[in-house]
Amino acid sequence: MYRRSDINLSRFVNNEIYLRTLRIDGRMSREDALRKLATAGVDISDIEGIYREGEKNPWHAVLKSREKAGSISADGIKNISNLIIDLRINWLPLYVNDLVIKEVLSPMETF
Repeated sequence: MYRRSDINLSRFVNNEIYLRTLRIDGRMSREDALRKLATAGVDISDIEGIYREGEKNPWHAVLKSREKAGSISADGIKNISNLIIDLRINWLPLYVNDLVIKEVLSPMETF
């Protein structure tokens, strides 16, 4: 059984760099990622750093301002503080009610 809940990460992480980071989806070169950012309205001077954590992972660009990162709205580019997390709980019996799961995970909301 699969249940999905959307979690806004900005409540849990109050890190300035995290709030200024954009994720560029897709397998591409660094130059392609920079071109995709440019078409979305990000100037090269707005970028503080760009990285990815392995060859198959998406690129991440850290911008100089939180406002600029929040204003970018393009296909395949997202502010990572607005990403959806898939939380999987293994070996949970099917008869456990969703309300019980929500109650157990509710302390995370006050993080």
